[in-house]
Amino acid sequence: MNQSTTVLDIDFGMSQLSGNRELLFKLLRKFANEYRTLDADLQALVAKHAFNDAYSLVHTLKGVTGNLGLFALHEASKPIESGFRNEQQVAEEYPSFLSVLNQTLSEVDSLVNSTEEVASSSQPSNAAAAQHARKQLMTALKASEFIAQETLDEWLDALALTDAKRTAIIDAVEELDYEEAIIELENS
Repeated sequence: MNQSTTVLDIDFGMSQLSGNRELLFKLLRKFANEYRTLDADLQALVAKHAFNDAYSLVHTLKGVTGNLGLFALHEASKPIESGFRNEQQVAEEYPSFLSVLNQTLSEVDSLVNSTEEVASSSQPSNAAAAQHARKQLMTALKASEFIAQETLDEWLDALALTDAKRTAIIDAVEELDYEEAIIELENS
């Protein structure tokens, strides 16, 4: 999947942390808490013409998001960082950046909260992973992106589909019939 369109890549985040899922979720919670007020923080810095401080804040955000697998926000932060550093102004992409920031925070909150709910009810924490896998697969299919077999298998494993449904989706993807794969996924 194209990393720049991926809001949250759990597999990448876990690979950065040697597979430590608990640590990843702890860091995602910390990320959401720390960056929830980013817009207000940046607006306050811009009002004071503290563009170097705004640059530092966005530069740190860019690094954190790249390491946690929050690729859409990582990419969206680049023109904002450049605007503060090079032009000493708010980049025209700022509204789009805020949209991606809010989408990322929402997805992180959803994942972390659903994982906590599942864990507290002593059920396996597969519900959040399945929901996330479905979202990632659907995004890749709608963008007609190449999906590596290993990645497709991981997503389908997380979804725990019937063998027939799994085979139908794999066949459609292998034939590059993404519309059929979307239909199969929506009907699963």
